[in-house]
Amino acid sequence: MPADPPSRSATPGSRGATEEALLDALETVLQRDGLRQLSVNAVVEAAGVGKPLLYRYFGDLQGLVQAWGKRRGFWAEVAGTGPPSHHKPDDQSFRQQIADELVASAEYLRAHPVTLEFLAEELTATSDLSAAFASAREDCRRPYLKTMLGDRRYLRRGNHRVIVIIHAALIYLAMRSRRSPNFMGLRLDTDAGWRDVLNMARELARLPENARN
Repeated sequence: MPADPPSRSATPGSRGATEEALLDALETVLQRDGLRQLSVNAVVEAAGVGKPLLYRYFGDLQGLVQAWGKRRGFWAEVAGTGPPSHHKPDDQSFRQQIADELVASAEYLRAHPVTLEFLAEELTATSDLSAAFASAREDCRRPYLKTMLGDRRYLRRGNHRVIVIIHAALIYLAMRSRRSPNFMGLRLDTDAGWRDVLNMARELARLPENARN
């Protein structure tokens, strides 16, 4: 589960306020300039503080990235679906829960460009910050991962295949929505195009297992 939204009520000039300003600045630089332009200079300039404060409170840029992952989180909290019946391993309610979780995660990603920048970095691994990004991501695993590990139905071959493939596709399309939004006739940077993607994911996730084999 991602961390609760940070409090913005810290006293101006306090350590808490400065830390929040640096975390905000990290987001600003990533959204404005992308990962390759991320630097200590860019962050402190956006935050309006001196370099010594970043080093004092976070150690370095890697420490700032890790703190962002722990405090603000990577993944959506999937809510609103109670545990379905355990008596039918492939009942409609369970397939609906899978669809809801996959779509909720995809919607969160598209609405959080900072998370998308981190995920893109994981693919390219061109930055000295790669280890920090990976560490921050692992500290904030997808909240439904615990549910998956605790429920054997998620590990059934048919269900597991659907989760892996659809989730991977949604992450990829969410990343494309920022930088290369045209994909096979879909406009990923429009609400209508993104709704089409999510509807496809829901339909595929809800297919009975025998229809997927």
